Amino acid sequence: MSTTGRDLALRQRLLLVLTAAATLALFGAYTGVSSGAVPLASSTAAGVLDVDTAINALTQADASVDPGDGDGDGDGDGGAAAQAVGTGDFHTQIAVADQSLALAAAEDVTGPSGRQTLQTVQGLTAVYSGWIEQAGRAPSGSALHTACLRYAKDVLGTANGRADDSTVMGRLAALHQRQVAVAREQASFGWPLWLGWTLAALLLLAMAGTLGEANGFLRRRFHRRWNRQLALAMALLVAGTGTAAVFTWQTHQGLAGARRLLESPQAGVRISAASTEVAHRMAGTGLRAAAGYGILAGGAAVAALTLWAFRPRIGEYRSAAAPVAPVAPGGAGPGRWWRGRRRRRAVVAGAVSLAVLAAAGVVVVHAVVWRGEVTVLANWTGGDAAAFRRQVIEPFEDKEHIHVLYQGSSAESQVLAADVESGTPPDVAVLPGPGELAEYAGLGRLLPLDGLVSAADFDQPWAAPAVGPDQRRHTYWVPVKTDLKSMVWHPADLAPAQVAKDADDPSSWCLGLASGATSGWPGTDWVEDILLQQQGWRTYQEWAVGKLPWTSQAVVQAFHTWGRLVGAGGPYAATGLRTGYAEESARVGQAGACVLEHQSTFVRGETSWQRAGAAYTHSHDAVPDADARETADWEVSGDLAAMLGGGSQARELIAYLARPDVQKRWSQAQDGFSADRRITAADYPDATDRQIAATLRDPGAIRCYDASDAMPSAVRDAFELAAIRYLADPSTLGRQLSALKALSARQGSAAWQTSVCGSG
Repeated sequence: MSTTGRDLALRQRLLLVLTAAATLALFGAYTGVSSGAVPLASSTAAGVLDVDTAINALTQADASVDPGDGDGDGDGDGGAAAQAVGTGDFHTQIAVADQSLALAAAEDVTGPSGRQTLQTVQGLTAVYSGWIEQAGRAPSGSALHTACLRYAKDVLGTANGRADDSTVMGRLAALHQRQVAVAREQASFGWPLWLGWTLAALLLLAMAGTLGEANGFLRRRFHRRWNRQLALAMALLVAGTGTAAVFTWQTHQGLAGARRLLESPQAGVRISAASTEVAHRMAGTGLRAAAGYGILAGGAAVAALTLWAFRPRIGEYRSAAAPVAPVAPGGAGPGRWWRGRRRRRAVVAGAVSLAVLAAAGVVVVHAVVWRGEVTVLANWTGGDAAAFRRQVIEPFEDKEHIHVLYQGSSAESQVLAADVESGTPPDVAVLPGPGELAEYAGLGRLLPLDGLVSAADFDQPWAAPAVGPDQRRHTYWVPVKTDLKSMVWHPADLAPAQVAKDADDPSSWCLGLASGATSGWPGTDWVEDILLQQQGWRTYQEWAVGKLPWTSQAVVQAFHTWGRLVGAGGPYAATGLRTGYAEESARVGQAGACVLEHQSTFVRGETSWQRAGAAYTHSHDAVPDADARETADWEVSGDLAAMLGGGSQARELIAYLARPDVQKRWSQAQDGFSADRRITAADYPDATDRQIAATLRDPGAIRCYDASDAMPSAVRDAFELAAIRYLADPSTLGRQLSALKALSARQGSAAWQTSVCGSG
């Protein structure tokens, strides 16, 4: 081929390479912008505004109940609350919120974590509505009315300006922030896009320059002013680049405007206005995104024009093919054999290299790549949830490379029930109640842990009893933390005689029943423990497993004793109804504050009790008419992990939670203890902790599981409400206990535990 032919071929190849590179670079840069615009326009903006709508609807619902003074109608008597729940406005707003939450879940802006948050919020919203309904049924201005409003506001997140991740508003605000972060990312013109557009611009300039130079070369060689094909290619290049730049600028402007609208939470009529404005700004997004494929078509057209421009000219200068050298006689001899041998060696070496690379790849994948995921539902929120992630989840993920999606909710029972009903239960659930877990086991919802966890490693009564349709003894759960109850905490400098004296004064007790979605449980703890100390563990167990009627004298006496201790129906009890148990603990050590608290072991970790020097007395010594016996019984509780699905990943997590080192690390992080026999009192550094651990390990001590936690969930919830109502008005006790008796009878024998007490 002549020099001119080689020059033509060189320019053709260069133009083809530049066309391919510039086309791909421009296509990548262009779609990089539109790839964020399409999901923002189609789902992200709608999801963000759906959450805004839910927040606005819940705010309006709360305002319809509480116009502004905290109790109802501006004069402190709570009158508006009773009226509001009887009108349609409250229920309409709740319905709007529920629908908006469902739509937000369908948009799926933030993935699985967002869906989990929305499921939790829906459960909490149901609890909030329930407390408002209870307030509406109570007499206007009564202690019960005020308390139920307080519980509702705790759940919603409007009480005392507290809106953390245990409340509806706190969860929605956090979700809104995550959604906005997704919108910012989708609207961002970050450094990868700048780099892509810079590279595309440089390649396009180089391509334009090469087209111009090639046209000049052809003019000089062939004396034609313009090559029509190259001129058309240049026109396509300029028009396509200009169109892509204009479309990109329009898309980016729309993204920036939509992002600014979405960044601030909208309310009222501004929500619909924002939706209209976002739709206006993002109009044409889909069409502009589809136009990106025109870049590929344009690149192909330019390449075709380049071939059309050069191929005939190159053919004119193509010389005859070079002759092929003849094969020498005997060419099939040793030389060819040696070359064949070298080829075989190369093939073998290549195969060995591929095998080594494959093995290395397997090792790398096993060491680095996630091996699936497992979803977990528990009741730990706030600092407890952060500690669980730090102490348990992160070490598990680092070791097993299984991603854990954690969902914490104070309305855990409601969330789990909704998830199971919808067919999307978590893989692992951690519940405080064996009663609720036994119900799920009886329905065949729990997967047995036989062969995975040894029940013999754990003391009674935490090990799983005989539950399920076949009443066989299966291991259905593993305790991950335990607590000792039946304790009356007091400052270390308070003498035992003074403790007994102060117990008769209601103002000495730190009384607080408010606990958001689970308000009332401190009251059930009181009644349970009093019955245990007055009647002994056998009567306690008969009651806890549904064999002793609620209307029996033993239960009535326990309620009356509690009422006497804390002043049921009086002003102190009314204050305790609307006070959180943690708020009361925080007052310990202050002038005129309470000095006694009937609470589990975790309370010793409270700052106020640490300052006061927490000491405890067995509740048997403070309960009036306690049964006279040498060895008192103890009430206990626990957090139990069960498996509802998840396959091998969930099994690995359950096995991890059952390990003694994990048990010890997590229980101590929560100021709790472990039921694992392999962890002894000597494993705890503090003297008080060793004393508590020794009681939990004592083979002669009778330990009875928290009765309400062991009961069916419907009975547990009704028991908590009965405790609240009794504290507000003791005259209602007969009606409350009769209703509990009827409810318990409707549960059926299969819903109850067979035993709740045991020893080492």
